[in-house]
Amino acid sequence: MTLKIERHVEGERVILHLVGNLRLDHLDELKTQISAAGRASALDVGGISLISVEGIRFLNSCAASGVSIANASPYISKWMALERKFLAKRRETMSMTRKPDS
Repeated sequence: MTLKIERHVEGERVILHLVGNLRLDHLDELKTQISAAGRASALDVGGISLISVEGIRFLNSCAASGVSIANASPYISKWMALERKFLAKRRETMSMTRKPDS
C-alpha cells in the first residue's frame, strides 16, 4: 500500500491527512507538501496503517519544528516517545564521550 496525502484547508491552517503506509520513500513528497503549506500546518496521522522508523523520526522532527501531529494511534505515539527518549540518551552519551579540545 502506498501513502495518500489529502490536503484540507481550515481557515489559516493546512491539514495534511495521511492514509496508508508511511515509509522512507514518502518523506520527500511529504516535506514538499508541508513546505508548500507555507503557514501553520498539521499532520493528521489517524489513517496511517504502517509506519517505518524513518517515518517516526520524521514525525518527531515535524513536531519539534512546530507542525502539529494529530490523531496518532497509541502505537505511533508511544513509538515517537521512545524515539525521542533514545535520541536524548544518545546525545547525552555523545556529549560525555567527546574529548576536550587541546
